[in-house]
Amino acid sequence: MTGPSAYFNFNTYFGSYGFFTVMILGAIASACYIYLMKKHITIKMPDSVPPAVANAFTGIIPAAAAFYVVGIINWLFSNFGQTTVIEWIAKVIQEPLLNMSQGYGAVLLMTLLVQVFWFFGIHGSNVLAPVLDGIWLTAQLANVNAFQAHKALPYLWTRNCFDLYAWIGGAGSTLLLLIAILIFSKRDDQRSVAKLAIGPGFFNINEPVMFGLPIVLDPIYFIPFILAPVVTVSIAYAAITAGWVAPITNNIVWSMPPIMNALVATMDWRSVVLQVVNGLIAFAIYVPFVKAANRMKPNEIGE
Repeated sequence: MTGPSAYFNFNTYFGSYGFFTVMILGAIASACYIYLMKKHITIKMPDSVPPAVANAFTGIIPAAAAFYVVGIINWLFSNFGQTTVIEWIAKVIQEPLLNMSQGYGAVLLMTLLVQVFWFFGIHGSNVLAPVLDGIWLTAQLANVNAFQAHKALPYLWTRNCFDLYAWIGGAGSTLLLLIAILIFSKRDDQRSVAKLAIGPGFFNINEPVMFGLPIVLDPIYFIPFILAPVVTVSIAYAAITAGWVAPITNNIVWSMPPIMNALVATMDWRSVVLQVVNGLIAFAIYVPFVKAANRMKPNEIGE
């Protein structure tokens, strides 16, 4: 074998196999760069040099050092570890985490953590993105690559499974809460928020309802906000592991509306049925609490 492929396995390393390595070595390089910048180990130009030109030279030493640190790590593994750093990270870190991610406990725990963070006003999906994307998106990329190569899919539960079946309309499946409010709520304040928030909700943007209703720190909606995703993610996990619904084979953007996102992600009509069933269940969970909110005055919510 000659050419670049003799030194770097592009077909393997450019796929999901090298995803963890990119994150870890990227973090090391960034930390090195930031450390040197804070220590002012940079090229300092005379005051007579225009700032725009001087700034272009400032990061040369930190950037070069960061490249060298990562290069030395790779060189050490290749020459003394009898393997590459990509293969070592994949076997020691990535594969055990991916295997653990396919268990029901890991899926349920991640769902709960996102919900709890959101309830306290913290964007759970963003805060936990390094875990969600680092583990389940890696699994999803492996599925996409396997599907395109006409191979068996290696993983059942991947990143977009949370979006399709547990977070319909955003964390907590709040799109179903908005529909329940529009049908059953007698409170003008909540109906007004629902009317404004249901449009973004169809595109999985639920900040208007999270902070406008609000759900954050609201004792009435705490239980269904936690319970609905727990129930729906459990149903979806059981359906996928039982083989009733196909795993995800295509990447989709998080803002794709329900129904469409399930069909595009799996190319399986049964995923749409599963999403509709989960939506009806989440709706049924929210309805009693919407009716309970009718009996409270607006200024009593959150007290």
